[in-house]
Amino acid sequence: MNQLYIDGAWTDGSGGRTWTVTNPATGAPLADVAVAAAEDVDRAVGAARRAFDDGPWPRLDPLERGRLLRRLADRIRAELDELAMTDTRNIGKPIRDTRGFDVPCAADLFESYAGLADKIAGSCYGTLPDNVTMQFREPMGVIAAIVPWNFPLTNAAIKLAPILACGNTVVLKPSEVAPLSALMLARLTDEVGFPPGVVNVIHGAGAETGAALVRHPGVDKITFTGRHQTGVEMLEAAKIGMKGVMLELGGKSPSIVFPDAPLDHVVNGVITGIFFHLGQVCVAASRLLVQRDQHDELLQRIVAKAQTLRQGDPTDPQNHLGCLATPLHCAHVRRCVEQAQQEGARCVLSGPVSDDPQNCFYPPTIFDGVTPDMTIARQEVFGPVLSVLTFRDTDDAVRLANDCEFGLMANIWTADGGRALHVARQLRAGRIAVNGGGALRPNVPVFGYKLSGIGAELGFAETVHEYTNSKSILYSLATEKTSWPE
Repeated sequence: MNQLYIDGAWTDGSGGRTWTVTNPATGAPLADVAVAAAEDVDRAVGAARRAFDDGPWPRLDPLERGRLLRRLADRIRAELDELAMTDTRNIGKPIRDTRGFDVPCAADLFESYAGLADKIAGSCYGTLPDNVTMQFREPMGVIAAIVPWNFPLTNAAIKLAPILACGNTVVLKPSEVAPLSALMLARLTDEVGFPPGVVNVIHGAGAETGAALVRHPGVDKITFTGRHQTGVEMLEAAKIGMKGVMLELGGKSPSIVFPDAPLDHVVNGVITGIFFHLGQVCVAASRLLVQRDQHDELLQRIVAKAQTLRQGDPTDPQNHLGCLATPLHCAHVRRCVEQAQQEGARCVLSGPVSDDPQNCFYPPTIFDGVTPDMTIARQEVFGPVLSVLTFRDTDDAVRLANDCEFGLMANIWTADGGRALHVARQLRAGRIAVNGGGALRPNVPVFGYKLSGIGAELGFAETVHEYTNSKSILYSLATEKTSWPE
């Protein structure tokens, strides 16, 4: 399916334009996907609007909504291999990761939020003898959901599962780089019986298709995951119609290693935190903060472990590392590395870097001697580049960790539970992992401090807050008229 999915049907774009999706590992074309023009965006939002205003979805028994979400989870699991290979070929992520994490996580998300659908409740305030106040939570409306390319299927599920569980309809725009698994997901929603217009999937560049979507007056809320700079544009777009907005933006996550942490555990955690999917992860642990006395030993062990990682064909399950998602992004990572070298950071691990601008394979890279003022310590690279900084004591570690404009996630490594909790409370980040406990869980909210976002992704109570409206009804039981104006 390479067309747009609008109102329960597959359709070409009105302008007849297409976008060629390529395999970054080989440069070979994978598919020509229809591009949505402004007219198509209007059709998609109109379909979602009708499905919400006049269709059965927001009025459906919540248990039935939950059943459909569970069926969708089952279908995702049934097509695990095809979905996994699609994302692997689309963005160069190793098949061991798409098969072992991405697709199962997407299925888990839909299954988890299926259980939320019939548990959304309001409140009753009956403190006055002649008045009862009831608060209801109601579906919000049409949601515009825009997701990035790094976890194509998982990111789509992170948006759709909560949105649909709450009774909303949605127009999903995947990244133009990686739209293929979103199209497969649209097919699965159709096959399991979602009503027409509830889920719509359109494609195109953010500057054209995305801008038309978020500015459309028929959209009630924007939910976006991606770059901070684009998030600013989302806030501007939200002014039109006073839309709600939920943003999950960039990160520059620190890993603070205290001397009492078990080093074998730390080494594996640091390697995973920065080199999983070649660092193309919003919460990638790109800053390693280590106490000075422990620096040499820990760095030596991390470098040695990183050198054992196998990089190559993403479809080979033996490989730990694939390639970066696009030549353009690979060029960005190269510039970040060159700037770090120019600013005086010392490269202690690298590997062969091709001169071919179309080659997307980039090796794990580690910089030592990084200072907080260097660009590599402050700006998100979104690549396999680790910056190593040293600290004197706990207060210094907290200061360094917080010396950043982002606050999406932080990691603490220590055997001292009291210190872990003390430091966690001081860190300005929305999610804190202690000793490697940072895996994505459907019921755990993701908040962004500072430039890392607005609102909460996931979390059951948080989902209800983000994707439903609150309505209060003040019911008078009094039988006598009020004294005013008499």
